[in-house]
Amino acid sequence: MPNASTDPRTRSLEPLRELYYAHYRFQYLSAACQFGLFELLGREPGLTRAEIAVRLEIEEQPARILLLGCTSAGLLRKEDDRYFNSPVSEPLAGKLDDVPAAFVPWEQHINYRPMAWFYESLKAYSNVGLQREIPGDSPTLYGRLALDSQQETVFHNMMGSVSRLVAEELVEHLDLSGYTHLLDIGGGTAVNATHLARRWPHLRITIADLPTVAERANEKIASLGLSDRVRAIGLDVFEDEFPQGCDAVLFGHFLEIWSIERNKGLIAKAARAVEPGAGIFVVTPEAHDDDTGPDVAAALSAYFLTVASGEGMVYTCREYEEWFSEVGFEPSGRLSVGIGDAVITGTKR
Repeated sequence: MPNASTDPRTRSLEPLRELYYAHYRFQYLSAACQFGLFELLGREPGLTRAEIAVRLEIEEQPARILLLGCTSAGLLRKEDDRYFNSPVSEPLAGKLDDVPAAFVPWEQHINYRPMAWFYESLKAYSNVGLQREIPGDSPTLYGRLALDSQQETVFHNMMGSVSRLVAEELVEHLDLSGYTHLLDIGGGTAVNATHLARRWPHLRITIADLPTVAERANEKIASLGLSDRVRAIGLDVFEDEFPQGCDAVLFGHFLEIWSIERNKGLIAKAARAVEPGAGIFVVTPEAHDDDTGPDVAAALSAYFLTVASGEGMVYTCREYEEWFSEVGFEPSGRLSVGIGDAVITGTKR
């Protein structure tokens, strides 16, 4: 009888098997994180199955199933009858509110059920997953999070960890020495703004976001002693014109949420708000110009359509450069930052 690992018929099916077993593998990962298994083995490496069952307060057979799945997925290493974290899971044994651990509860508690409606969302060109699985009346995920404190915490932990990582690299790679006043569109609770303000002491920054978000941002800014140079104002960026008087505009992890038409309108508003010589900077997940990847761009595009807004996706750098040119910005370069993000830069003609 041929061995399954060497049988050519089995090998030819392996890429498909990886796909249709993916949801099981994720649930092993998520369950292990919820139990604190990787943290446990980080503190006490080499525990037996029976010892792990006692620590996790579950019966031994459920523990056996969990350990089987985590070992087969490469999350754990087994030596004799003892278990250890693998290099894959070691980053999950530390601070759970930071990347990469913060992604796991975000996928489990916010995305997993809604993404079962991906097919219907594609047909409807609408976020059917959000409408079917997450309570509320808001047309976007962001408007519904306040109704579920667990989901809201999970989302902000994930976004905060990603934003901090990107902001730390932005201050190293983005040269704002030639600008005096930055307009941060959809700047949230000032993660990018506070990092940039510390890096460039001459720079004033105005954050434009929804009034409730702006209120929280101003509280954070005040607590950091930056209110003399950084402030948040409440406005609807789709209905209101952008404030005048800035010489640079930043869109950080904002435009990928929305449709092409909305994005063109937002970039056109930016062009109307600034004078020639002003800069524009778009921070966004990176997508190949030929629409072939990477995996993160594909995953996030499905998320924006099915859950977040029902209209966005990860657009290519080339598209942003074309949109710049249409409204009077000259594209001037691309930078890679964070974990797969790009910064597309331009200058007002």
